[in-house]
Amino acid sequence: MLDNLLDRWKHTIYLSLLAPPLAFRADRTYQKLPQLPSAPPRRALPMLSIIVPARNEAHNLRTLLPSLEALDYPGQVEVIVVDDNSEDETAVVAESFGARVIRLRELPADWLGKPYALCHGASAARGDWLLFTDADTIHQPHGPAQAVQYALEHNLDGVSLFLDQQCRGVTDRLALTAAFAGMFTAWQPASTHLNGQYILLRRQVYEESGGFTAVRHEALEDLALGRYLRQKNYRVQMMRGEHAAQVRMYQTRTQMWHGMNRLGSQTLRFSGSRALWTIFFITITMNPLLVLLAVLGRRVHRIWLPLTWGAVALSFWPWARRFGSGWYALISPFGALVVQLAGAWGLVRRLLGRGIHWKGRTV
Repeated sequence: MLDNLLDRWKHTIYLSLLAPPLAFRADRTYQKLPQLPSAPPRRALPMLSIIVPARNEAHNLRTLLPSLEALDYPGQVEVIVVDDNSEDETAVVAESFGARVIRLRELPADWLGKPYALCHGASAARGDWLLFTDADTIHQPHGPAQAVQYALEHNLDGVSLFLDQQCRGVTDRLALTAAFAGMFTAWQPASTHLNGQYILLRRQVYEESGGFTAVRHEALEDLALGRYLRQKNYRVQMMRGEHAAQVRMYQTRTQMWHGMNRLGSQTLRFSGSRALWTIFFITITMNPLLVLLAVLGRRVHRIWLPLTWGAVALSFWPWARRFGSGWYALISPFGALVVQLAGAWGLVRRLLGRGIHWKGRTV
């Protein structure tokens, strides 16, 4: 069976040579995204409500909340932590830092957990601007003020930021490198996507649009909300904001696997044909692993191994540098394999109606 697979696959190995131009285009696309200015705010700003959905996030809150206490924001700030039926000390930790805590115990049947928590946080907020941010983020002192000031100066209804991605281990680093490179292979300037790690909205816009109530059943509520707001002709800009905040998405390999499952199960739905470009890119960048097997089985000439492996390593070099070190590009085909397997497994589970395990729930 393996011999037949290699015989069929060997005719596609040259596609790996397409990886560098696709990856460099993706890198250029990312570089051309508007970047949040790093200048400190020059005037007093409206009241800001920072809303943090938290399910079993006691560990992360111990690093997030001190960063919010240290904000240099020229105006009123309130921090609301929505304890989404946690089984740890999430609420206790939040209260110890002076955050306002909302405890949720029952989840309505027609809601998913995170949209429900975000909706409750927004309902309790008093600010003119609402910043929805994840518990695994760490904010720099001027970040929220810079985001609010930019939105005001450009008459925007909101901004969403790509943050500085922090990685814990080799597998985490390789998988996120492949995932981000693949995502930006298909990125369009007019994309409606938002990043749920950091979404800033005018309160008036949130209330007029219905906010997370409109996407209450969505597993990828940030992508759904972005598409919904664009359909309503609201102006929410996706930007780079690496200097504004950092995020460590996954604490363990199991979390990373389930996170990739969740993304894979929903990506085609939200990205359509663009997602096929991402899948194509990830597929050709894991090709060198099959080329290695084909060379060992004497199915192809060994010259194809350095050619394809070198092409893929070159493709991932700028992305690997963003995630810690460019040298990780040398083993990047393994990251592509992890992303492809995790995404495919998530899609299969969704098609079978089994759902994805995420933070103690099935979504």
